[in-house]
Amino acid sequence: MVMYRKPNSGGSIWTGILIGMVIGCVLCAAAALVITGAPVPFVENVQKSTRTIDASALDGKDPNTALYDNTTRSTPVEESLSAIKTVEAPTAHRLAETPNAAQVSAETYTVQAGAFRSKKDAEKIQTDLAFIALEADVVQSTDAGVTLYRVVLGPFDTAREANELQQRLISNGFDAMVVRNK
Repeated sequence: MVMYRKPNSGGSIWTGILIGMVIGCVLCAAAALVITGAPVPFVENVQKSTRTIDASALDGKDPNTALYDNTTRSTPVEESLSAIKTVEAPTAHRLAETPNAAQVSAETYTVQAGAFRSKKDAEKIQTDLAFIALEADVVQSTDAGVTLYRVVLGPFDTAREANELQQRLISNGFDAMVVRNK
């Protein structure tokens, strides 16, 4: 006796459609990369310039001036670094003593890229800084009953180093301030 069996066409049709869509998406992505000439993600095949640049031909001018807005680069770098003000780190208790020579030389600076009430917000800024090759720490502090998560970089031995990093952060769109630590 021969039994009639209904073909299982419903499952194979949907499987075929799904496989076809995946193959179509892969082919579209490959065509887009070829047409636009974009580099393949995570592979560095961008041509780098090997010729040297004569610094004397620049006459002290920034060749990237057109890339910045006028407010960022309106003053020479030396003047802008000296015009930056540093602030002391906020603390709940102050020591009532005058600094001696050993304490003054032990002074360090950090750069604060933000202070947030949410640890998640602070970690987002920390991740954004990692994308521009800067390693930051998220430090929890409680002052007057308020818990803040501060995104800090450093420490730096000199104010100049901290000010240069602050300028780099500001030019990349971050709000940053230099904090003097004793």
